[in-house]
Amino acid sequence: MPSTDTAPVAPKNAYYEIRALPGKGYGCIAIQNISRGTRILTDAPLLIVPMADYMKTDIELAFSSLASAQKALYFSLHSGHGQPASAWPSQIHPSVPARERQRIEEQHAARTGKEATLISIFQTNCMEMGAGAAVFPYAVRFNHSCNPNACFSWNAAIGKETIHTMRDIKEGEEVTISYVDMEHDKRLRAWELRHYGFVCDCPACGDEDDEKSFAFESAERRLQVQELDRETRLLRGFKLTEGAKQPAFANKLLKMAVLLQGEGCWDARLAGVFFDIALVCEYNGDYKMGVLAGEKALQIKRGCQGIDFPNFKRHAEAVERIKASRRREMGEAHGWKALDCSSS
Repeated sequence: MPSTDTAPVAPKNAYYEIRALPGKGYGCIAIQNISRGTRILTDAPLLIVPMADYMKTDIELAFSSLASAQKALYFSLHSGHGQPASAWPSQIHPSVPARERQRIEEQHAARTGKEATLISIFQTNCMEMGAGAAVFPYAVRFNHSCNPNACFSWNAAIGKETIHTMRDIKEGEEVTISYVDMEHDKRLRAWELRHYGFVCDCPACGDEDDEKSFAFESAERRLQVQELDRETRLLRGFKLTEGAKQPAFANKLLKMAVLLQGEGCWDARLAGVFFDIALVCEYNGDYKMGVLAGEKALQIKRGCQGIDFPNFKRHAEAVERIKASRRREMGEAHGWKALDCSSS
C-alpha cells in the first residue's frame, strides 16, 4: 500500500498545529507561547511490537490486527525508504547469528527499497515502549533536533506516549524532539539519523571547529557528560550507596547536572541526576542539600513526564523522607538552643 499525499493534521489541542515546512515536509508549530514543562500531547499507540526484535513477521502480525482505517493511517506516515544501497555496508560479518542476519537484511531491503513498506515505516517512526516499541500516529509528526525543545516518554500508567516542552517555546517556533541519545557525538548522531533517511542541520550539528559556535560548545558539553557518565554509571542505581561513600561522587553528579542544563536537556535524565544527588546527600546526612536537590528532581520530573508517571510517587515519597529528616535536624538544633538558654 503506497503512502498517501494527504496533509497530516494534529489532534485537537491548544498548543501546536502541523504545517508544511520548506525542505522538511511537515512540522509541529507552536500556535501560542508555551511554558517549559507543559504536556502538549498524549498519544495512544497505533501499532505495537511488544518485544525488541522487530522482525518482518512481528510487524506483519501487529499490522494484521488493525482496522482498515488504522492501516490507512499507518501508511500515511513518513517512510525512510529509497536510500542508496551504496550508503550502507555491503556485507554482514560471518559471525553474526542467523536471526540477527535476517533482521539486518530485512531492514536493509526496506530502507533501500523503492516503495514504503511495513518495515520502512516502522523503523522510521517507532518509539520505545516497555520491552518493545510502538508507532504513535501523532507523536511521530514531531521533527528531530539534536538540541530539541521537547521530550517524549512512554507513560505506562495512562497507556499513552507523552510529549512535554523542555524550554519556553515562542508562538511560531517549531516544536522538536530528539531521535537519538544526547550524549552521542556529532559523528555517531549522524550515523544513527541515516536510518531515518535525513541529515540533521540543527545548531548542535553546525561547525564544531568554530570555537564561538553553539556546535563547539555543545560538543564540549556532550563529551564531558559522556566522561562523567562513564565515571558514575556503575555507582548509581542499586549501588548508589557505594558511590555516596566517595568524596567526589556528588560533585561529579552536580557537574553533570550543570552540563545537561547548559545543553537544554530538562528531561528524565536530568531529573534522575538530581534525584541521585538527593539520595547521596541523605546518605551523608546533608539533609539541607538533599531537600534542595530532591525538590529540583521533582520539579524537572513533573515537567518532563508528569505527576501521573509510574515512579513519580515513589520519588516524591523519598524526597518527603529527606524533608522529614531535615525537619528533625532543625528541631533538634532549636531544642539544643532552647536548652542552652534555660541553663544560662
